Amino acid sequence: MVAGTHFVFSAVLYLGGAASLNYDTDLISFAVAVLASLGPDIDLPTSKPGRIFFWLSTHLEKRFGHRTITHSYIGMLIVILLASPLWFYKPMYFWAVIGGYWSHIFIDMLNIRGVDLYWPSQVRVVMPAKRKYRIEVGSKAEMVLMAGLFAVAIALYPISSVGFKGGLQSLLQNFDIAYDDFMKQGGSHWYRLELKAIDNLTLQEIECECEVLGSWKNGLIVMYEGMPRAVGMSQAEHNLYPREARLLEGEELKVISQKVDMSGHSLRWLLSQVDKSKTYYLSGQLMVAESLRQVQDIDLYSPVRFSGNVLKLHYAREVELGRYLDLKASEGEVFIQYWLRVGDSGPVVVSGVIEDREVLPELLMRNL
Repeated sequence: MVAGTHFVFSAVLYLGGAASLNYDTDLISFAVAVLASLGPDIDLPTSKPGRIFFWLSTHLEKRFGHRTITHSYIGMLIVILLASPLWFYKPMYFWAVIGGYWSHIFIDMLNIRGVDLYWPSQVRVVMPAKRKYRIEVGSKAEMVLMAGLFAVAIALYPISSVGFKGGLQSLLQNFDIAYDDFMKQGGSHWYRLELKAIDNLTLQEIECECEVLGSWKNGLIVMYEGMPRAVGMSQAEHNLYPREARLLEGEELKVISQKVDMSGHSLRWLLSQVDKSKTYYLSGQLMVAESLRQVQDIDLYSPVRFSGNVLKLHYAREVELGRYLDLKASEGEVFIQYWLRVGDSGPVVVSGVIEDREVLPELLMRNL
C-alpha cells in the first residue's frame, strides 16, 4: 500500500480504538501512531522511512527482501523491544507505536503479494484468499479504499472523545445509559446530569443541568434548586421521572471520607467538626434514645429519614438536619464526605475525633 493508505488506516484504528476502549487521545500519540504505520517499509530504500534511514534500508532489502522480516512477528517483537522504554515514560506512546506498526502489516495483507508474517517461513498471509479480490499497490482500487478509510476517520473523530456509548447517549438522551455510566465511573469526576423530567409529586416539568451526588434505588441523586432529589424510572421510589437525560463529565474529583463514631454525640456536635469551607455530605446511620412524632415525609427520597429510633443520613447537609440536630446517638457512625477539586487543600480535621481516609466508602455508593 502507498503511504497515504497506511496513514488513514492507522488513523481509523487509533480513533476507533479510542471510541471503543475509551482511552484519551492527544495529538502526539496520534502522530506517533501515524508515523509508526510507515515503519515496516524501512526495508525498501524508495519508501519514506527508507530514504531517511537509507543505510539501514539498503542493507535490509539486500539481505532479506521487501515485506519479509520487517513485516513479520519477528519484526513486531523487535519493535516492541525498541519501544519498551516508552512504557515507563508514557504507556500511550508505546501502544501508539505498536498499533501503528501493526496496522501497516495488517493492511498489506490485502495486497496481491501479501506479507511474510511467519518469516523465515515462506508462507505468505493474504486477505482475501482469491487473488482477484486483492488490491494492487497504487491502483484505482487502493485510491477508493484510501478515500473510504479517510471518510471513516473523519466520522470517528467526534466519537473518539466520548466513545460509542457516549455518542449513543448524546443521540438518544437515555437515562439508563447515563445511570450505568455513573455507576461505573462515579467518584472519579464531578458529574452533571442534563435532565428533562417530570416531578412525580406535582407533575411539573423541569429542565436542568443538575450536579450528580450519588445513587438511590436504581436511580441517581441530583441537586435540584438546592435540594437533593432522586431521579429514576420508579414513581414509587423517585422524585423525578426522566424524559431525557445525558451524563456530562466535569473536572477530576477527589473524595476524602472521614468516619466519625457518633456514640454519645449529637448531630449539632458533628457539624461543629465539619470543615464547612469545603463541599461536604453526611451519610450514615444512628440509633437514638428519643423518638419524634412526625408526619411521613411525602418526598420519595430524602437525605434524612427517621423511623422508630433509627436516623439515616444519605448525602445530607446542615440545611436538611433541622429538627434532628440535638438528638443524641447511643451508637452509630457517620461518614463526612468531602468533594474536592484539583488543587483544593484537604479539610481541617480535629485531631483524635475523625479518622481520615482518602477513599470513597462502599457504603456511600449503595442505597442506604
